[in-house]
Amino acid sequence: MKRILALVLSLAMILVVFLMAGCGDDPTETTGSSSTSGTTGSGSETDNTSGTSGGSETTGGSGDTSSSATEPTETAEPDGYSKPYGFEDVDFGGATFTIAADDGVADGWDASKEVYSEETDTISVAVRLRNEVMQELYNCTIQVEAVGEIGPLIEADRTSGTDRIKAYTVKYGGKGTAEDGANYNLYTLGINFENPWWDQTYVDTYSVRKNNGTMTLYTMIGDFALSSFSATHAIIVNKDVLATSPVQDDIYELVRNKEWTMDKFMEFIINTAQESSGNSELHWSEGDIMGWVRTAHATHGLHAASGLSIIENNDGVLSLAVGNHLTEWSTVMETAIAVWDTQGSETIAYTDVQEALSSATTLFGSEVLDVLERMKDTENVSVGVLPYPLYSESQENYAHYVDNHIYAYAVPTSVSNPTVMGEFLEVYAFHSRYLVRPAWIDAYAYDYCSDADSAEMLEIILDTRTYDPGYLWWSQYESSFSGFISNDQNEVTRWNDRNAATIQNDINTFVEKISS
Repeated sequence: MKRILALVLSLAMILVVFLMAGCGDDPTETTGSSSTSGTTGSGSETDNTSGTSGGSETTGGSGDTSSSATEPTETAEPDGYSKPYGFEDVDFGGATFTIAADDGVADGWDASKEVYSEETDTISVAVRLRNEVMQELYNCTIQVEAVGEIGPLIEADRTSGTDRIKAYTVKYGGKGTAEDGANYNLYTLGINFENPWWDQTYVDTYSVRKNNGTMTLYTMIGDFALSSFSATHAIIVNKDVLATSPVQDDIYELVRNKEWTMDKFMEFIINTAQESSGNSELHWSEGDIMGWVRTAHATHGLHAASGLSIIENNDGVLSLAVGNHLTEWSTVMETAIAVWDTQGSETIAYTDVQEALSSATTLFGSEVLDVLERMKDTENVSVGVLPYPLYSESQENYAHYVDNHIYAYAVPTSVSNPTVMGEFLEVYAFHSRYLVRPAWIDAYAYDYCSDADSAEMLEIILDTRTYDPGYLWWSQYESSFSGFISNDQNEVTRWNDRNAATIQNDINTFVEKISS
């Protein structure tokens, strides 16, 4: 059934490509976009970006990139096939936008397929559809340069005075990308990061002020960055095991009603686990039914589920947040330790989590969402996806951390027309929002899960992704908190006393580097 659904979705998207020729250029009226500005280029060579709208760069000192265009009084629901409001006159003059992306050979995380792929799966078809729609609407070509080492490509452009590579993917946080002075402050590109196709939480977390007050942002996540979806840590549920659990609450209704809490999570784990090996111990490898299996990284998922930050950002100013929330952090640690030690839980290897879920020897498994794609060809497996539980019903919202395999995007200073690049990125993110993101949800919910409820759960998870400089920029600090959980030691107060000065020094050093 999963294969049939996937085939139908893929064929439908291919059909849309052929129907595109009849689509006009009437704009979709949405919230005002950042940039009606740009510089007209010659358009004589496809390696040069050029746009038709006039204006000038802004410094983005306040982080305000809102459009000066008058917004319509009535809005239409965007469909991804028309230009967004404010970009009606954008024409890139036949320009080619080449994005350098990690090919995934080193670790299996392939960013290039976010830009272009020849595969026939639902997501790849949607990626090609987006590119073809943009080619028709804006007179441009989108290309990917899939490589294992991106740095030499950027350096080659810089030393030769060319700008073949317009943007590139950045893994493992991007702190060095901000510090090296070789990439544009994205606020100077005229992008309106308040638009819904940008990950606002990422923007708010990594927008940092220089010493002179200028707001900076050197990497970005939009709805084209599919790794930010698949690298999100969540909970996978085996629905066959769920059906036999003594706890018969409708688990999806618990999520919707915000009654899906750590207490309820533990109740499911304890009451579902069954020992069958006869040795009075619970291990999935011995055929026992586990309540919850996880990799060691699930400790991060547990404390991040609280929504508390290690390092927080207040209007571009980074600071250690732990000291201001010691009581909350201490309570979270106590609860997380109790959850981690719940009878019926087991820490196992990455591939074993996938195997335990596939063999119906666990109710829950904690992993990045990408595990669902890795399981897609496994027959006779019925799984769904859930957010991490709340710490209490009074918690404002669910929260999920994104693994450091996430690919953010940067624009090198070798790009000769940054304002036009800003226009491209805005419409690239816009069309990804309405053409690619829905296809990703469909693939993960109906192909990989065969579960309509999981589509809703995935939207909840994606809308509650969190980011923390205490992980992606200074990972040693997050590892301390994960260690507290796995070692049953709640030492948050002592840790804060020992590290507060060091962390503030790290922050000051970073700000000095981006200010120089």
